[in-house]
Amino acid sequence: MTSVRRTVGALATAAALLATTAVLATGPASASEPAAVSEAPGAERAAAWDGNIYLYYSASANSSWSKYGGAVNDFAGHTFAAGGEGHGLRVKNNVNRAWNNDGTWVARIYYNENQNASGAAPYDDFYPGDSRALNNGVRNNNASLGWWR
Repeated sequence: MTSVRRTVGALATAAALLATTAVLATGPASASEPAAVSEAPGAERAAAWDGNIYLYYSASANSSWSKYGGAVNDFAGHTFAAGGEGHGLRVKNNVNRAWNNDGTWVARIYYNENQNASGAAPYDDFYPGDSRALNNGVRNNNASLGWWR
């Protein structure tokens, strides 16, 4: 599923980049002007999409993180991999903030295991490019991860 999701995401990102380029072209380019594609806002950003969500242990600039490109039914057994504050600690119930670096898919962080949001169970959606603290319902109370469009 991750390969299909990433392929679809890459195609959608390319289509969006082309559409942005077409909208931004306000007049004919002279021979001395660089191509509109290289100047399009977000062109560098779109090239940096890696299809992952980064989950951070804390709000600190020195926070450890782990990245995920697919669904996770239960964060039990997962630990923060990057060096820094929280390195080696459990991901489950210890995520303070996140950054969705997938250009197409929305990452949903759930309070319950198995992407269960039934009843009043909280969750938090991270749209492409979102980088912020988790909402109060799942901050340091996270159990699973899913993706949707």
